[in-house]
This record gives sequence, structure tokens and C-alpha cells, in this order.
Amino acid sequence: MAPTALQAPARAIPATEALLRRYAAYRLRQGRELLELLPREGRREVIRACRSRGEAEGSIEELAAFCAGLLPLPPFHVWLADFQAHQASHLSFEDPAVAGPRSPDGSPVVVGVKELSFRGRPWVAQLLVSPVDGLWQGAIQFHGDGRHDTVRTGCIFRETTVETIRDRFRGFDEITVAAFLRSALP
Repeated sequence: MAPTALQAPARAIPATEALLRRYAAYRLRQGRELLELLPREGRREVIRACRSRGEAEGSIEELAAFCAGLLPLPPFHVWLADFQAHQASHLSFEDPAVAGPRSPDGSPVVVGVKELSFRGRPWVAQLLVSPVDGLWQGAIQFHGDGRHDTVRTGCIFRETTVETIRDRFRGFDEITVAAFLRSALP
């Protein structure tokens, strides 16, 4: 039975800092879009309401956050389940001028996930990408069942597009991913 929109998949993507930031950016984007839909007088009402709650000085980002709170947006766990099920759709909302996913602080962003079994235990492999010198580089981060820490490879991809890196990662079989895990373990 397939999970519904309100249920997380059986093997959900771990809630990384990058995904928490992506969710926060999603909420702000929705709040900004609401502000853009409002006529001038409607914006004034939002500014007054925001200020009356003592929540903002009136910057656009503060107003966007206030508007996001007015919208019936999904909680993080629902958004995360949808992100896992429809990752390509979520990534399509990125600004085309950016040419790939970016986090506000420049930390790598998860763009692919694989599950594997290694030494009889389940692991999750996350493909992380980040921009460097006009190119994209990628590494694989691993989370194991029963482990609180993660292990990560060094940079193993360097390409002009995120999609090329993602395609190469998707082409790896379980043996190849397990070899990268073995190389990252202490």
C-alpha cells in the first residue's frame, strides 16, 4: 500500500540541516508569493497586522515569514514525505538562473538518495552537491541504522550540471555504493 500525503514513507530521507533550510525557504517563498498577490491596501493591512504582533519591523523577509504563518502550509514531516516522493518537482521550483540547488550558507544540498545493505545492516546514501568554481561537485553521505553519526566520501563528482552528477549516482548499483561506503568508514 502506497503512503498517503500525510504519512511518511517507510524509509524516509533523514531530516538534514539542508532539508530543514530548504523547507524554510519553501515557506518564505510561499509567503512572498502571497505578498505579491495582495493589492497595495492589502499589503498595508499585512504590515499593520505584523507590526501589531510585534513580529517585524517591516522588512520583506519578515513580512514573508508572517504571511507564511497565515497560510495552511504543510508541517515539515508532510513536506519531507512529499519531497522524497516528488523530488524532481521540488527541484523544478529553483530559479533557472541559479542552475542548481543551493543552500543559504553554501553547505551541500541533498539531490539524490539510495538505500543499501552493508554488512547485514541497512544504510541510506545521500548524494550531496555544491557549486565550486563554476562547476558542481558531489559527495556521498551515509547514514546507518543504529548509528547517530554519518560518514562521507570526499568529492567524487565534478561536472557542469547537477543533473549529470545525479544521473551518474543513479547509475551506481548497490555494490558500487557499498564500495564508496567502505572507503568512507573509519
